Amino acid sequence: MSTNAIYPGSTIGLIAVNRNVGALIAAAKKAGFNVGVYLDHAQPALTKMADFTIVGPYNDKAKLTEFGQDCDAIIYQTPSVDSRVLHFLSQFAVIPQGINGLEIVQDRLMERAFLDQININIAPYVTVVSLDDVYQSIDSIGYPALLKPIQRGIGEQSMMINRQSDIARAGDFINTGTYLLESWIDHTAEYTMTAATDGKDVKIYPLAKLKFAQDWKLIAVETLAVVDDDLLTEMQRIVKSVAASLEYRGVFSLNFYVTATGSLYVKNIELGMTSIANVYDSAANVTQYEEQVRATAGMPLHVIRSLQPTLLMVARYSQEEAIQRQWMLKDNWQFRLFNLSNPDDDSLLGFVWITGSSLTELEEQVDDTEVWTEPLAAQDEQTTEDDNDQL
Repeated sequence: MSTNAIYPGSTIGLIAVNRNVGALIAAAKKAGFNVGVYLDHAQPALTKMADFTIVGPYNDKAKLTEFGQDCDAIIYQTPSVDSRVLHFLSQFAVIPQGINGLEIVQDRLMERAFLDQININIAPYVTVVSLDDVYQSIDSIGYPALLKPIQRGIGEQSMMINRQSDIARAGDFINTGTYLLESWIDHTAEYTMTAATDGKDVKIYPLAKLKFAQDWKLIAVETLAVVDDDLLTEMQRIVKSVAASLEYRGVFSLNFYVTATGSLYVKNIELGMTSIANVYDSAANVTQYEEQVRATAGMPLHVIRSLQPTLLMVARYSQEEAIQRQWMLKDNWQFRLFNLSNPDDDSLLGFVWITGSSLTELEEQVDDTEVWTEPLAAQDEQTTEDDNDQL
């Protein structure tokens, strides 16, 4: 057990939260902790769930001080918080996840240097600061290529460059600063492996396979995904290698590309709890939120076991009427729906967990409903989501 263990009755503070935070609050309170949340804008629904909330900008040192002094430990649910905020809060409370890993994954160049250092296969890349750099570097990278800002942000996109004529359009994409020009990996499948680490021990969730819509938005997560034993072993080795070097404690995920020849590439690292890993609410014996609470408290990590084949479907408001019909019909579907104010058709409606005896059976059941009918993403889109968890 960690020397920084905290016990029931203590207060866990949450920052950089998203709409999935309700599950994290519930897991922390179930374990006996009080929960405080720092929000940069008012969210009345969260205020009702947490023991206290503080609303203020991330540069408000007075409110951050109040928040830090009221907490025993503070965790970030997503990595969308400036590391300087966590450095400031560390004066008052423990930051169990650490800050080093956050600074690495928020900077694409640092992330790739980190992966290079531990000999993990990634796409070839160069750094560029202007259109001239792109023209001069594209021959070494090849077509197609992805142009990405160095600094990660919420909901950002990367530009796909398929031919030389596309480069001119990058003039509107490149503003100031440094960008990565990265080879596009022509792949046949994309996977996510989620794990939890306490700094020494690593527990790995069943492998998940991802499916995307034409606009690159995530539409489905399935597990237990089946791959060759050698490929699965290599993915697990990479996850353990990252956990050993990242100086991080908590839940994290690695996203992988697999090519037609079976080559494996790491796409990126995601720290914190993701919408993708919500699939384990039904597929495994312990959720990502429960495992994060254990890591935060300094408890031994729970042994993770696969329970049943599960398909997690992402529902949007354009599908609301169709989802409501299935609500009344399906006895093996579970729903978590969000009540947003003034949503548009593309807004996230919620998640649907579909369970059964085999993934083939589940996929056929989903196809029969015709709720999700968009084709998988093509590889010649001009822009593409860089990270999987853009929900």
